[in-house]
Amino acid sequence: MSFELIRALHIIAVIAWMAGLLMLPRLYAYQYESEPGGELEKKMIEAARRLRVLILAPALVLAFAFGLLLYVQRVPSGAPPIWLGLKVLLALCLAGYHGLCLAEGKRLARGERRRSAKFWRMTGEIPIVLAIAIVLLAVLEPWVG
Repeated sequence: MSFELIRALHIIAVIAWMAGLLMLPRLYAYQYESEPGGELEKKMIEAARRLRVLILAPALVLAFAFGLLLYVQRVPSGAPPIWLGLKVLLALCLAGYHGLCLAEGKRLARGERRRSAKFWRMTGEIPIVLAIAIVLLAVLEPWVG
């Protein structure tokens, strides 16, 4: 597989992952605001489950798999460039946020409302902030001599 094709597939997977991570906290906010046991809550629980299973999980796996393939094809042996290490660290932070969303979604589905709708709306901006930094690092490749 060519480097360009792998890069394109990596970008597509990341776009899907980001779309899911931007949508999931909104679903949680709507669920929090809904009546417990009501129709809207049931719909939000199912929508969040489908988003996690059909989009987020595969996109996360593919984004990291294609990213690893890109690394293997592009980076010479030895230590990776500083920008790449930072990019990977930020991607792992994004994966950690993803994990938080998964754990909290399971709690919400059980009826535990530990976080407010305001919390979900505010933290829903985390993925885009991290994505901006990740894209800038990937495109600009700072600290390369």
